[in-house]
Amino acid sequence: MAATLLFVVLLTVAVILLALLLALYLVPVIVSTVADCSRERARAAATVAWGIAEARIRVGDGAQVLEILLAGRRVMTRDLEELAAAEPKEGKEEKKKEERKPALSAREYLDVAGDLWPHLRRILETVYRSLCLETLRGDIVLGLESPADTGVVYGYCTAARYALWPAEAIDFVMTPVFDREIFEGTFILRMQVRRPLLILIAVARALLKKPVRERLRQVSGRGAPGA
Repeated sequence: MAATLLFVVLLTVAVILLALLLALYLVPVIVSTVADCSRERARAAATVAWGIAEARIRVGDGAQVLEILLAGRRVMTRDLEELAAAEPKEGKEEKKKEERKPALSAREYLDVAGDLWPHLRRILETVYRSLCLETLRGDIVLGLESPADTGVVYGYCTAARYALWPAEAIDFVMTPVFDREIFEGTFILRMQVRRPLLILIAVARALLKKPVRERLRQVSGRGAPGA
């Protein structure tokens, strides 16, 4: 009986893990940003969603809020300003201790970057292959102090717009105003990170290598190579 129960538990855990891995491979991560700026107010919202889970940061109207949602229902709300103000005392003491540690020299940072770059490049390549831009739209009304500067910016934006014309997902429109200073408009970005499991595998593969872990500890001040 005990062996049967253990087998059922292990089988259940295996099925859950396989289902999670399959979901990480098939279900994309959706990243979206919406910003709205005018003379009266400025608001922005950034959202990261995977399946039924969603994390959203809203900034505007004097508030900075982090929200966690499941199946569209808000399960947690945190004020980011209050979280920053309520930093634990122990955390501050640890931070002070870390600040006392001698910083690495510029040459050491360059050596670390050189050693980590091949691994970081593979991760970035995986991320790049996983990205899929769905929408990038902007509608800006711009007027600078100098009409000449406004004209220059408008010219660059117009050239970039026609260069990106074949990309249907990208649409950026700028309306110049030459008689006053103004900055208003909206910005919308929506993109998919497909097969996030491949990114996690690339990160895990790099972290499993001892030289990478040693270099990361060296940068964080927790150790040195060979320690």
